[in-house]
Amino acid sequence: MIFNKLYKILLLFALTFVLVGSGFSQSDISSPYSRFGLGTMSRSRSNTAIQAMGGISNALDGKYLLNNSNPAAYAAMDSLTFLFDAGFYMKYVTYRTTDMSEKGSNASFDYFDLGFSVTRWLKMGIGVNPYSDRSYTSTASFIWEQDYPYSIDYEGTGGLNKIYWANGVKVYKGLSLGVKMNYIFGNVTDETTLYYPNNTYFHNEKRTINLSFSDLTFDLGLIYKHKLKNGYNITFGATYSLPANMKAHRNVFIRTMFNGYGSLSATERDTILYKSGERVDVKYPQSFGLGLTLQKGERWLVGMDFNWSNWDAFRMNNVNDSLQNSWNIAIGGCFTPRNTSVSSYMRKITYRAGLHYDQTFFNIYGKSINKYGVALGVSLPIQRAMTTLNVALDFGKMGTVKNNLIEESYFNVSFGISLRDRWFVKRRYK
Repeated sequence: MIFNKLYKILLLFALTFVLVGSGFSQSDISSPYSRFGLGTMSRSRSNTAIQAMGGISNALDGKYLLNNSNPAAYAAMDSLTFLFDAGFYMKYVTYRTTDMSEKGSNASFDYFDLGFSVTRWLKMGIGVNPYSDRSYTSTASFIWEQDYPYSIDYEGTGGLNKIYWANGVKVYKGLSLGVKMNYIFGNVTDETTLYYPNNTYFHNEKRTINLSFSDLTFDLGLIYKHKLKNGYNITFGATYSLPANMKAHRNVFIRTMFNGYGSLSATERDTILYKSGERVDVKYPQSFGLGLTLQKGERWLVGMDFNWSNWDAFRMNNVNDSLQNSWNIAIGGCFTPRNTSVSSYMRKITYRAGLHYDQTFFNIYGKSINKYGVALGVSLPIQRAMTTLNVALDFGKMGTVKNNLIEESYFNVSFGISLRDRWFVKRRYK
């Protein structure tokens, strides 16, 4: 029995790493803001069901809920149940400036989570999800001394992933603590190309900088649930991410080129500079979150979250790169008419809604890049199976057209599947 349990867990561990190695960090839709810092952060903090409530997660736990945003939430899992949750999303976005607009769409992996009991008092979770994305292209044109026009192309690709290992324990009646170790890894590449399209006296030039990340960060969590009268519960949650000095290495390659602009293919000529494996110091910021929920049994729940991150302290080789402290506030909830109904399927569906407002960590030309959105969703139980299909819709805006900046109007559709199984029940008969 113990061997079968360990075998299945190790098999799923291996599956997680195989999936990661297969290339989860595919690029998202091109966003000019991903040029700064580590790129745009992952669009979600947790699974599809939580996204449908505006992202509230700091004070959420449950017997069949995987909530990697607060590791203390794992302590509430049913000790006889194995949990699995995975999802992907589709994104539609319109970029707008004062005089033009452009549309794009993309579909991508979102998250992969597992949860199980080690002992009656220790619960564990592992998973993987994208952490950040670098995907942008832009061009600027200039004239030097009125006689020499030139242009500069900027392009960024790549992204970072996060594998986590979370542990949650109940330490006292209603009080749970948790710790999560995150392994952040991946590559981001920035290319800058200088063109002199109408001049044969100057060579074109391309600079490529590739950054490779690989290091650990740690999160702490706390949840306290207090039972009230008539089946009501009030829950408080808190999270804290420790600051860290992350390791990164940089390759720099600068060379001259012949042609390369318009429809002309580029031919590399001479290498100006090549550096490999140069150490880069990255100061990863601390952050904290607070949450509060009020719940009536399995019928309904409402909650609020506040999160803050010290991105003003971020440094990459002592450069802040136009980042500021970020914060987020979210309000949301869910309602299930009657989850034990046997006569009406519609009454067993869980309906979810929420909204959020974010001051992102981007500060461009002294202007904060803010974001707001509204979320809706449902959880659809599959008849005669311990499986639920989750759908979340999130639509909103980020940025502004003021100060020659770009406004992004987005619409995300997230799909998730939650499975549970009774893995740890001892057989009574053979």
